[in-house]
Amino acid sequence: MRTGEQTIAAFCEQVAASTPAPGGGAVAAVAGAMGASLVSMVGGLTRGREKFQEVEADMAAAQEAGRREAEALLDLADQDQAAFSQVMAAFALPRGTPEEKAERRKAVQAAYREATRTPLETMAHCLAVMRHALAVVAKGNPNAVSDGCVGFLVASAGFEGALWNVAINLDGIKDEAFRHETIAKVERMREEREEVLQAFHALTPDPVVRFLKQQ
Repeated sequence: MRTGEQTIAAFCEQVAASTPAPGGGAVAAVAGAMGASLVSMVGGLTRGREKFQEVEADMAAAQEAGRREAEALLDLADQDQAAFSQVMAAFALPRGTPEEKAERRKAVQAAYREATRTPLETMAHCLAVMRHALAVVAKGNPNAVSDGCVGFLVASAGFEGALWNVAINLDGIKDEAFRHETIAKVERMREEREEVLQAFHALTPDPVVRFLKQQ
């Protein structure tokens, strides 16, 4: 069953089981999808209200983007599990002859490349969710600011989790050109994420200062 068709409880049970998949890569993608869903929620809670007419178009775009990103990230959760299965299948190939060993090495490397590509895409989508979350926090219904903030933060966690999966799979790849290309992509996205994080912290107050100390 696809990740997006399961209940939350069923997915958590699968993750908790003594099996290697679904694992961190799938969980990172699901975290990003949850963040995207919150972006869509805040967009919807802002739209259609007279006092938010000036940002109607922005919120409509955020609402649609949230739905689109959630769908993409849930699909990546499935792809991550499939990629891991491909790695395990490659390692299980016979290696009794030199020809079999060569084919096994080739299959393992191809599987590792796919297992690296998937979380790399998850990173990119989580970064996109963070940008959309920043927009709804800045312009959306202030009564839903905490929802937008949670959306941003879980997408950020998804980004970081996917990065760990890129790193561990890239470690098994021998192709130096592929390694360098992937590392360059990671570094660019990390720089962009840092910029978005700084913008978020500049925009949002400390929740303790804003709410709790008023009590």
